[in-house]
Amino acid sequence: MAFSLLTWASFALTIYLSTNLVLRLRKHRSDRQFARAHGCLPPKVAFIQPIFPFSLIQLFEFKAAADEKRYVNFVYDRFCQYGPTRVYRLLTGPASVVVTSDPENLKTVLATSFHDFELGRERHAAFSELLGDGIFTTDGKMWEHARALLRPQFTKDQIADLEDLEVHFQHLLAVLSPQEGEVVNLHTLFLSLTLDSATAFLFGNSLYSLRNRIPGTEVLPGSSGDESRQFEDDFDYCQNALGFRLLIWDYRWLYNPKRLPGAIANIHKYVDQFIGAALQNRENGEVSKNQGKYVFLAALAQDTQDAKVMRDQSLSALLAGRDTTATLLSWTFWLLAKHPRVWRRLREDILKNIGQKKPTYQQLKDCSYLKWVLNEVLRLYPVVPVNFRCCKRNTTLPRGGGADGSGPIFVPKGARIFYSVYVLHRSKAIYGEDAEVFRPERWGDGKARGWEYIPFNGGPRICIGQQMALTTASYVIVRLLQHFERIEDVDVDVDGLVKTDLGLTLSPTNGTRVRLFRDANAPLR
Repeated sequence: MAFSLLTWASFALTIYLSTNLVLRLRKHRSDRQFARAHGCLPPKVAFIQPIFPFSLIQLFEFKAAADEKRYVNFVYDRFCQYGPTRVYRLLTGPASVVVTSDPENLKTVLATSFHDFELGRERHAAFSELLGDGIFTTDGKMWEHARALLRPQFTKDQIADLEDLEVHFQHLLAVLSPQEGEVVNLHTLFLSLTLDSATAFLFGNSLYSLRNRIPGTEVLPGSSGDESRQFEDDFDYCQNALGFRLLIWDYRWLYNPKRLPGAIANIHKYVDQFIGAALQNRENGEVSKNQGKYVFLAALAQDTQDAKVMRDQSLSALLAGRDTTATLLSWTFWLLAKHPRVWRRLREDILKNIGQKKPTYQQLKDCSYLKWVLNEVLRLYPVVPVNFRCCKRNTTLPRGGGADGSGPIFVPKGARIFYSVYVLHRSKAIYGEDAEVFRPERWGDGKARGWEYIPFNGGPRICIGQQMALTTASYVIVRLLQHFERIEDVDVDVDGLVKTDLGLTLSPTNGTRVRLFRDANAPLR
């Protein structure tokens, strides 16, 4: 009997392995025919990897770089070593990994062959605990619906309304003024400012975290007590934790910090109270209780009464409207502090064209040198430095094959695409030998830049909060330079490599530590 069972088990295993081998051979032949029909060439740079996406040695190298806050340098060095496109073939299956920073490949993945690629299960697995089925975690019809729900928040009328932003700027100014000449970390203040602005817009109730830092200011009821301060801290923590989980892909199960579940629960509990109020207002026939201002949750409650959908979309909108802007502001002042010439020219341009009055939306749009500065900041420090896609069907990429890497390559169904905007923006082939130098004047050369410059991604999934981020950042920059005539850098850069945090957005590890000196002729407010 034992012999019989063993025989049947061996027979079943033989059938399974034989069937699997036949299917693989058929797929291999089909893939070869597809590649040949589309003129694909062997990749210029190809490797065999036993496990996706890293061998264990590479995983530990990446982890070490992340711990040292050098992960973007790690990625950049690999591209410098192997070129703009390389392919990893796997022993564990037919899929492969394509790593690229080639603008033609990025255009194909993000736009021209958009429907051949998707976020894949990794993004949803990494972020769904916090963001649910929002715009950043879903594909297909669910993504289209999420984007449609978010679109009204980012209309021109909403973006051009700068009245509430001025309120939060005044809180920032009040926090900075008593500390004139002292070291301040602008990064933390910018995160608070954009969170205050975003929560007012989304929930109709700002955290007022900046206001409550002003000495002698009474804390507003329901604004920034312990609960809301905890929300701010938990939100920052979750982004960093989940961002790291995404970057280690199939190894994410190894990273389960004890704080994460509780932090996510706190965030959901905090947001749910505003969702409940929005649904109650709708039931009572009240559109908004925010003095007639547009409130995202109130508008969203007209489209859906599903509390989970409302939470998923509001947290996604908060991420889009808050962190991109705060990160952009932080890197802008980090760079301005290190380049006083650019600070002086930008300030002269602002005072000449706007003066010391509050700028209008159109004045911000017309400030050309400010645009150059922001373009250059986003070139060197794009908000999202690396990103990923998964291939839904057999397809091709236009670059990476042949002896010179200029021919098309075959990309099989199930392959994963890792692409780096950070590396793309520092390409000397595109931006010249000074590609790593902060020089805003390069944007005055009149050259049209398409897929060589994509700080907010591109194609149908281009960042929905792009214009809001640029407008908010522009406003805050103008107002600060109207009030402060000089900035002094106090950041300590030991070895010339910038330390960055590993999260959803690229931010300076040490923050933006500067001294600011007020213009004696500037108005007090």
